Amino acid sequence: MQSHHTRSEHRESLVSNRNYKIWGQTISQLAKTPSNLEKPRAEYSDLEIAGYVLQEHRDDVVRLWEAFTTDRQEVSRYLMDPKRESMVYLLGFHLANQARLAAVLDRSEYRHKLLSQISAAEAVHLMDLGCGSGALSLLTAQELWSYREALDITWEMVDKSAAFLEMAAHGIKLLKPDAHPVLRRQKLDEYLSREVAAGPKDGLVWYQLGYVWNEVSRHARTTQLLMRLLEGGLQKGQRVITILEPASQELAREAMELRDRLVEMGYQMLYPCPHSQGCPMLESKRDWCYSEAVWDRPPLVKKVDRILKIDRQRIGVSAYVFVSPDLIEDGHVKLGKEGSVVVGRPVEKASRDPLLEQKSYLLCAPEVSIDKVKASRHKVELLRGQIYRDMPDIERKPKAAEGERRPPQKARNPNAPKKTFRRDDGASKKPAGTGGKRISRRRDED
Repeated sequence: MQSHHTRSEHRESLVSNRNYKIWGQTISQLAKTPSNLEKPRAEYSDLEIAGYVLQEHRDDVVRLWEAFTTDRQEVSRYLMDPKRESMVYLLGFHLANQARLAAVLDRSEYRHKLLSQISAAEAVHLMDLGCGSGALSLLTAQELWSYREALDITWEMVDKSAAFLEMAAHGIKLLKPDAHPVLRRQKLDEYLSREVAAGPKDGLVWYQLGYVWNEVSRHARTTQLLMRLLEGGLQKGQRVITILEPASQELAREAMELRDRLVEMGYQMLYPCPHSQGCPMLESKRDWCYSEAVWDRPPLVKKVDRILKIDRQRIGVSAYVFVSPDLIEDGHVKLGKEGSVVVGRPVEKASRDPLLEQKSYLLCAPEVSIDKVKASRHKVELLRGQIYRDMPDIERKPKAAEGERRPPQKARNPNAPKKTFRRDDGASKKPAGTGGKRISRRRDED
């Protein structure tokens, strides 16, 4: 089973052309006809329509971005129309979240063959809790199918918003026309209560928790029900969990605490940690763990960034991947590459001169410790979440060996006209200290 991509610790093409086109189709087919079209709608492509829709909603995109970055609990206050809110989220954040998850899955595949091994299963059930636009489940399905197109994938999408569920289902249908996703329009605690009472599902279940823990953790009952669901799934076996949360200090540390709870429950860490012990970074209140990726943004994502006045070429996310131990014991997932993982890049000022600043890496080691190493200036900068030992050298011009002659410089042109210093009146100027001699320079020295 061969992937459509080359798996590595870093791949810039995190969002495929197919996902980009599905995104454009979803916008074009669900949005109202933009009022600023210059030609009949039928003469535009889906992505061109998406560009016009983005232009109409630019102020809403800015307001939703501000809500996410200031107080995520007040997001619904900014956009009260559910259909409008779902469209704005799709425009501004859907593809970036897919890129974040793609980077995490790439590294999980590179280290542990997660995708290629899971794709060999008979079937996979994606349970997307708080699915939003369906970005994570759509991306996961496409990545699994890149290894085995015959894999049977089913979806169960849970969200309290009918508009988001309609959008997620629409994207799934575009990806797989004969799919029949199960849509659960419920508050998360209501859904979890029913699932816990019904007992764990059979087969391989992949839980998707995309940007929901920061809300769930504020409600004791919902938190308790979620823990019971995940614990029941662990006892049943064949479980995968992906968690994505914002990379801000407060919310990332809350995700780190959730990570420790799941490890104590018995889940095995696959990403980003090199061990399944307690997180050593939690010991210091000023530290927090998150991952980074650099991606080749599609044109309309660059346009969103210009509207927001930000640059999301480098994206951050607090992300984790867990599996139930039976998947490892039965050989469905193989623990592979080990090594210290980059979790920070502190800068130490050796002097007042910024050119002399010495950068370092904070590394989370398999021995459950946080180590610090100086970063060589002749190495490619590593991103948080990457394995330290994979750092390649920057290509440099070779230095001349001792006693070896340097290559000859370009010969000067002896016929080049001479240059003189002149006053504003055009007369030749006598520079100080030249003894009245005219100073000249060759043009190829300027």
